[in-house]
This record gives sequence, C-alpha cells and structure tokens, in this order.
Amino acid sequence: VLFRSVFITPRTKELIEQQIPLGVYEYTLGEPLSNAVKLLAPNDAKDFAAIYEPEDEQVQVWSTGDFYSNTVSFRKIGSSEKPRLIYSSKTYKSSLEFRGNNIYWLSNHEAPNFFVAMSTLDNPEFEKAKILVPEGKTVIDGFEVTSSFLLVQDKQDVMSRIIVHDLNGAFIKELTLPEFGNVASMSYDADEDIVYVAISSFTSTQKIYTLNGKTLEWKFFYQDDIPMDLSDIQATLEFCTSKDGTKIPMFIVHKKGIKKDGNNPVLITGYGGFNIGMSPEFVGYNASFLKRGGMYVRVGLRGGNEYGESWHLDGMLKKKQHTFDDMISATEWLIEQKYSHPARIVARGGSNGGLLMGAIATQRPDLYRAIICQVPLLDMIRYHKFRIARYWIPEYGDPDKAEDFGTLLQYSPYHNVKAGVALPEMLVSVGEFDMRVDPLHGKKFVAIAQSRPEQTKPIMLHVDFDAGHGTGKSIEQIIEDQAFFWRYIFSRLNMN
Repeated sequence: VLFRSVFITPRTKELIEQQIPLGVYEYTLGEPLSNAVKLLAPNDAKDFAAIYEPEDEQVQVWSTGDFYSNTVSFRKIGSSEKPRLIYSSKTYKSSLEFRGNNIYWLSNHEAPNFFVAMSTLDNPEFEKAKILVPEGKTVIDGFEVTSSFLLVQDKQDVMSRIIVHDLNGAFIKELTLPEFGNVASMSYDADEDIVYVAISSFTSTQKIYTLNGKTLEWKFFYQDDIPMDLSDIQATLEFCTSKDGTKIPMFIVHKKGIKKDGNNPVLITGYGGFNIGMSPEFVGYNASFLKRGGMYVRVGLRGGNEYGESWHLDGMLKKKQHTFDDMISATEWLIEQKYSHPARIVARGGSNGGLLMGAIATQRPDLYRAIICQVPLLDMIRYHKFRIARYWIPEYGDPDKAEDFGTLLQYSPYHNVKAGVALPEMLVSVGEFDMRVDPLHGKKFVAIAQSRPEQTKPIMLHVDFDAGHGTGKSIEQIIEDQAFFWRYIFSRLNMN
C-alpha cells in the first residue's frame, strides 16, 4: 500500500509551555510541514484529539476526549463529508475495533467492569450495539475477534486470563494457558488468523505464544533469555486491610525459605492512578536485590485498574487519599506480619507514583528508612499550570475550583512539609528536560524540606541533565541509572 499522507499531532515546547490544545493535521508526504491541514483539535489542553485509519478497513476514525471519556465519529476513507457521530460521553469511555462490516466495542458506559458489544456499519451508533459479553464480576481488559471466536481477556484478583466465546457472545470455556502465568497482552494477526499472547510471571522473562484462531491450538513463539537462575525466588499474592476496611492486593517476591524475623530488607512500590494497575511481571532489575535476600513488594492501590473502573474512581479526585492510605496500610501489614521493620524498608515510585512517595513521606515518615521519589508531582496546587499537566485535571481535580482546591491542599506533599516534623531520608530525582512533569516539583520540595532545622536526615536532589520523564534513554544511560539507584537502596538497607 502506498501512503501519500499521514495524520500528525505537532507538539512543540511553545505549545506545551503555553498549554495550547494539540490539534491533528493531515500532512502530505514530501511537502513542507507548513502545508499540513488542521482537521481536528480539542477546546481545552486537558483533552486529546486523534484521527486514524484502521488497518485493512475503509474507514477514518475521529476521536476527542480526556483520559476517561471520549467522543467518536467516523467516515469512509476519501470522503469529505462530516464524520458521523457514533458515541459521545463526558463520563464514560468506549474504544472500538472495526472488522469488516462489524464494529466491536469495549466500554465502561454505566458498567465499571466493562462489557463487549457489536454494531454494524449500517447502524454504527453505540446505542444500537448488541451486547455480546455483558458486564460481570470480573474486569474485562480487552478482546480479540478471530475467524471463529471472540476471545475476552479478563482479570480475576489481579491475574488476567482468556475466556472463549462464540462470535455471538455465547460462553464456551475458560482457555487453559500453556503454562501458569498472567496474560499480559493479546494481538491478532488477521492474515494468519492467529493471536499473539504474552504470558508474564515474576520469575521468568515474558513468553509469547501463538494461539490458532480456528483450533485454539497453542505454539511457543519467543522468549528473551533469562540472565540468571531464579529457581530459588517465589512470589505470592497477599491482601491487607486499608484504613477504611477495603481489601488491598499486594505481590510479595522473595527467596524461598525467608524468615519472618522482622529484619528482612524490603523495597515496596506502587502507583495507584490513571487506571494503571499492578500485575505480575518479570522482576528484571530487581533480581540482584532478591538474590541478596531482599523482598520486593508491589501493591495494587486504589486509583489503578485492579478491580475495574470503580477501583480507579475510589482513588482519584476527592478520594485520592485512599491511594496513600492503601500504601501506608500495606507497609504496616509487612511490619505486623514480622516481615520487616521501618529501618529496613525503602519505598520507591515515580511520576504519579512520585506523588505517592511524597504523600507517604509527609503523612507517615516513621514507616520508612528511605524513599526514592522519581519525576514526581509534589505541588498539587499549581501542578496544572506547567507543561502538559492540564491533561491530569480529570484525575486529580482543578486547583482553580474551590471544591477541588481544598482536597488537593490536604495531601499536596509540598504544602505538608510541616514544621517540627522530620521526613525520612529521601532521594528526589528529576529530569531537567521532562516535558510531562516539570522538574520544579522536585526542586522546590527538596528546598523547603532542607530548610527545616529539624530535618537532620538528608533530603537529596538528583537532576538528570540528559533525560526527560525517563523514557528514550540509551542502554548506557539505563545501566548508569540503575547502578546509581541500587547503590542508594543497598547502602540504606545495609546490604552487601
């Protein structure tokens, strides 16, 4: 196929700093960029716009919205008609996949655990769609449609699996995986009628299998080499009770035969935001820590997607404090269960997880030996005024509105560095060229913490002048970063 034009979304330093909504342009290859034609743009910088043409289909899809709601229209490729509106909500989000004459929907519209539906090109509107797989007790993460089956990926107690339905949505069976693990992703190849399924676990690099779309036969496809023997490492799923009585899942990874003597070195991490959850994945960089006797803990905090959109809603906006309560409760549980004690616990998190680190540092400084706070949001009263942060207003709230201001002020880490209260030792790391989270957050937080006479434990600022929000680094930079942070962790936990 010869493509003569592409859809682009220019993103310049000027647009970001002035918080101008980013538009979508059609650019003809070979022509000056200034000739690109603007087709679509949102009204507010907190919203997105996108135009795309699904592979092998004759439709052009237009979409606007924020992180959690959207409006979708489409028209035939080559048409100059106004795109036909087929879905719009300010509260819910529906994603769709075109397949021949059918449109398949994955939606949380009045259904926090999601459902799968189908409409047609003749009657494409969401309201006319037939529900194939209704919302259930488990959370639907995604689906693929093969020549013979509708494969639904759902999540039960933070572990994903595959449920087989016929093309009309009738349940057939839960598919037995080729080995124990978590279904990390599915991707359908229509030409071959196979689904590439990635299966992950803590003690093995991700394995990719092919699943025949007609026979459901599994075949091993690919796996990265495992760099060390991890047969002595095990992972368990545990639950603690948060402040309000909610059951919180956490994965605990450690060497087999660990003793509950209250003295194990612990690295605890979480995220708890933007509908992003914690699931089993290869321990990777943490392997050396585990082999030295460390415990690695990943907590499924509210604000993520561990139990669907309701779990996300319970950790955002006015309920954001739940995220921090969950992390604190998980740490307390580790201490109560005699896994460790505060002088042997380091917490680590970045971005939204950096906000989490700032919150637990200011709210429960007694629970941690040290905290690594990477590319963080820490001034929640002015966060929305810098870089692309208006995108996150649907998650945190708008500080310019009185009803949100009060909530944000209660937990904003920068505003809760209190006189007379010493924070735990902290390493705050920022990227000087971070276009997502302005490095001013980390800099001003460290400045105010260091200014307190009672702060005798070091609060250190690490500025990476060769990086942004953490992505796009060379292998050499990644190695240097990992060595730097692990030296810090090992030294604070008195590990060899």
